[in-house]
Parts: sequence; structure tokens; C-alpha cells
Amino acid sequence: DHVGCYGHLRETSPTLDRLAQESYRFERAYSTAPWTMASVASLFTGLYPGSHGVTSTSRLPNEALTLAVILQSRDYATAGVVSHVVLGRTYVFHQGFDRYEDEVPGAAHDDISTGRVTDKAIEFLEGLADGERPFFLFAHYFDPHYNYLPHPEVDFAPPRVGRLDATQTIKELRAMSGDLTAEEVAFIRDLYDEEIRHTDSGIGRLLARLAELELDDETWVIVTADHGEEFLTRGWLGHTRTLYEELVRVPLIVRPPGGLPEPRLLRGPVTQAALPATVVDLVGGDSSLFRFQAGSLEPLLAAGRAPSPGVAFAEVDFIPIYADNWVKRSHKKALITERYKLIRDDSTGRLELYDLREDPGELRDLSATRPEMVASLLPALEEALAVSRGRSLGRVEAPLSEERLEQLRSLGYVGD
Repeated sequence: DHVGCYGHLRETSPTLDRLAQESYRFERAYSTAPWTMASVASLFTGLYPGSHGVTSTSRLPNEALTLAVILQSRDYATAGVVSHVVLGRTYVFHQGFDRYEDEVPGAAHDDISTGRVTDKAIEFLEGLADGERPFFLFAHYFDPHYNYLPHPEVDFAPPRVGRLDATQTIKELRAMSGDLTAEEVAFIRDLYDEEIRHTDSGIGRLLARLAELELDDETWVIVTADHGEEFLTRGWLGHTRTLYEELVRVPLIVRPPGGLPEPRLLRGPVTQAALPATVVDLVGGDSSLFRFQAGSLEPLLAAGRAPSPGVAFAEVDFIPIYADNWVKRSHKKALITERYKLIRDDSTGRLELYDLREDPGELRDLSATRPEMVASLLPALEEALAVSRGRSLGRVEAPLSEERLEQLRSLGYVGD
């Protein structure tokens, strides 16, 4: 909802908006989880969190078959650059990559990494272009994320509003959240927009180099995100804890080699977990040979239309390391249909129902007034959850030294 081609009125994403004009754009794509590790694990494996087992500080299991491993086995050169420690080698996200740069991240959330990510991605791209093999390049950008930092070259936010001057950490902002004014919340949103625009410019520089290397006509370009942010609509700032649209509905733009003569909009809900199967099919493989939990989107691209009816599933099982960080503990599941979203809190049993057509902001819970709709959706939620658990690799704890724990603590992942 902060991206131009998805309806945002501010010019936050000129690069993505131009890309969308020659691409397939999925109007309702959903991440499998509202935080980085679990969501990217699904992007890499085609499994839901219930099967890949990445929750809190658990790592990707060694036996996880990632897209990079599959493409590497098809003689693809593979390279990845990531901008956060939680996607590093400690958590085994480097499986299948010939080159994997995970030293880009700074020491804390007050680091700005887009420039370094782009520089390293371009370096990898140039090396890949010089080779004889087809290639897969993964570039992960982190800056549109707390802490919300200013980018003066963008100038969406003033230097200061009320008590805020863009130096506050997420911990400090959450401590103030009970009495932040509307103007102060708008200031935080403005900073977030600045970060999106800054990152969009980095993506633009990477895509420009792809064109300069004359690879546009040979390369599929896929842009998506692992989660969004929420800004106190329901009392929370940031992400991780809930499954509302602002967190799990994400951009998904797919440009075929050479681009489309005109944009194609695909409206039905789809899951991001489908991307590994999709890529396998797009490069001439057979995704049915692999144990993906979400089917390929390639037939939808070929037909130029979304499935009907479509459904998506998202979940969060976030388990903080320390008991005093209980506020971030969350066990929720969500089923998203063409019109409705059903959310179940497995910690309390609470159910929420929203009509996304009439109430896209999810401000009116209909669970008490539409019990028949809740009853009709619950079996589908249980079925989706059974799929998510159906190929469980188990939960594998990452080895965490005191130094690593302190780093995660500074990043806000294990304690506030």
C-alpha cells in the first residue's frame, strides 16, 4: 500500500512503477509470514513455515531443497547478496549459492545498506554476465524497515515533528506509541516512504546495469517483498505479531524477457510460496518433480489471468528467546479468499473475519455477526494448515554464541 503501482499517491517507487508497465503484476500476492526469516525461507523452498520450521532463531534445515540448489543442479551459476544477518550463513540461507555475500549488513537497524547491496549485486551481475552459464541472482534489500531513517535527497518528511526527529529506535517509538499524535505517526510513515524511494533508486541502478549488459531480452525479473509494516492502526508499530493486510499483502511484479507490450494485471490471491515452482517452470524445468507445497504460477502467466477461486495462507509462530519479550510472541493463522480473510489466534482461540472487498483496511471484525461465514471458512483454514504441516522438516535451532545473541538483541529480534 506504499507502492505507486499498487495505488499509493506519493511517488515512492518510480522504478517499480515503470517495471510494472511491462510486467505481470499480481494485485493480491501474500507472503507466508509477517517477518523476514520465515517469509524468505518460503521464497527459497516453496514450503510454508509449518514445514520449513523457521521460527524466531531456528535456522533453515540442511535438507531443505532451495531454489538455488535446484538451479545449481541445472548448471546455473548462482549468486546472492543479503542485507541482514538473519539471512546469513548462520541460518543456512546460503545453500545452493556459488557466491553469497552476507557481510553487507551493518551492526544495527540504524544502518543504510541499499548502496552496498546494489554495488555488490552489480559486481556479481557483471561476473555472471561474463560467464557461459545461465544465472540466478538474488538481491535482498532491507532499508524499508525500522528503524525509520531519513533520506534528505527524497524530502518527504520534515526534519522534526513534535517529539520525533528520526533518531528514535523502534524500542523508543513503541514505548511512546500510547500517546503519539496523528502528526507524529504521519512523520513515521513519511520516513518509511523515504526509505522505499531510496531503495527503489537502488533497484533502478541494478536494473539499469542489467540493460547496459544487454541482458534484458534474456532475463526474467521478479520483484517482491517479505513483509510490510503497520503503523498503529491497531496499536502496534512494526511487524511480526499480526497477519493483517499491511503486513502480509506484498508487491509481486514479474517481467518476462524483453518485457510485455502492455501490463497485465492478475487479481486473484496467490501465495509467494509459489515462486520456486514458478521459476523452475519458467526456465524449462518441471516443478511437479519437486515437493513444493504451492503450485507454479506459470500457467497463470501463460493464460494472463489469475485463478478463480484463489486462496492464500499465512501464519506466524514467533517464539522470542527471552520471556520478558513476551509481547512479540505470536501464534496466528490466516486464510485469504477472493473476498474474505479469516484469522485465528491459536494462543487464545479468538477468531476474526473481514470482508476485504467492503473493508480493505480490516477495521470491522465480522466474526460475531457472520458466524455462518466463519463456520464455512474454518475447514479450509484447517486444510491449509494441514498442508503447511504436511512436509515438516522439523525445527532446527541455530548455533547462537553470546556475540550472536548480542547482535540479534541490538537488532530487536530477541529482546526489547
